[in-house]
Amino acid sequence: DKASSEIAGLPVRNVLPPHLAAAPPVAVQRTGEMIVFLADLFGPYPFATYGIAVVDNFPAALENQTLSVFGAGLESNEAIIMHELAHQWFGDGVSTNTWEDIWLNEGFASYAEWLWIEEQQGPEFLTVGISAERNRFAEAEASGSVVFPPPGAPPHDDLFNVSVYRIGAMTLHALRLTIGDEAFFATLQTYFARHNESTATTADFIAVAEEISGQSLGELFDQWLYGDSIPEFPT
Repeated sequence: DKASSEIAGLPVRNVLPPHLAAAPPVAVQRTGEMIVFLADLFGPYPFATYGIAVVDNFPAALENQTLSVFGAGLESNEAIIMHELAHQWFGDGVSTNTWEDIWLNEGFASYAEWLWIEEQQGPEFLTVGISAERNRFAEAEASGSVVFPPPGAPPHDDLFNVSVYRIGAMTLHALRLTIGDEAFFATLQTYFARHNESTATTADFIAVAEEISGQSLGELFDQWLYGDSIPEFPT
């Protein structure tokens, strides 16, 4: 069944199995809130419509432009709804110039999950939660039980590894802590506006961050994106 509505002037249409169309999960019902929230942080929503399609026998979620596809059951997860929605800006609006920069898609969408958590539960919850995640990754790496590839240089045979998602998100948080909220969100908005409907590289993003903040950020990005270990968050 296809259900359509309008959120802040944006047509939202979802393609759902009959039982979900009759009673959409809360996560789906909150899509409009999420669009308004991200538009405030990232810039205007870049397309004419949005929605999701829920399909059987698909084991993941995929951020197709204007109609993200979800495997059955994933549509009830707010984090996943937010992740794929954020890709409309970073991934679909601004695409990476090369696959090596895939963290610009997945790290940004993963950090949008944290931004939504912060919006719902407060800044301290974000600080504690993302620091705990960083520590789990660092402890696992230190124990030798796992090696996390640098998110800025993913292996060609494992482009979508966990580093580009989660350490990519941590990289953005480290940037935010370094330059402050005002410069951080101005950086995201400027980067999106400058490269929307085009492609961009990590160097492009760093250039915007340095321009907006007035700081030299090469060392920060080198440590987080290309280093051999996960750095501590700036204090």
